[in-house]
Amino acid sequence: MTTRTASSVPTQRPRTDLPYGVSLPNKPGFVISPYSPNAGYVDIRGFPSGTEVKDPYTGKVFITP
Repeated sequence: MTTRTASSVPTQRPRTDLPYGVSLPNKPGFVISPYSPNAGYVDIRGFPSGTEVKDPYTGKVFITP
């Protein structure tokens, strides 16, 4: 499975219309993107829960679980 690292998003006011990444039970710090579930894992280590991050596969923004 491919793994790419998420990037941070410039701070703005919090958005509530964004989807959350999907947690992986056996891989802490990694999620599946809600936009590209078959592309690979997204490395979100270093980002606290509730942070807006950019999906490295699509460039769209989602929230860390």
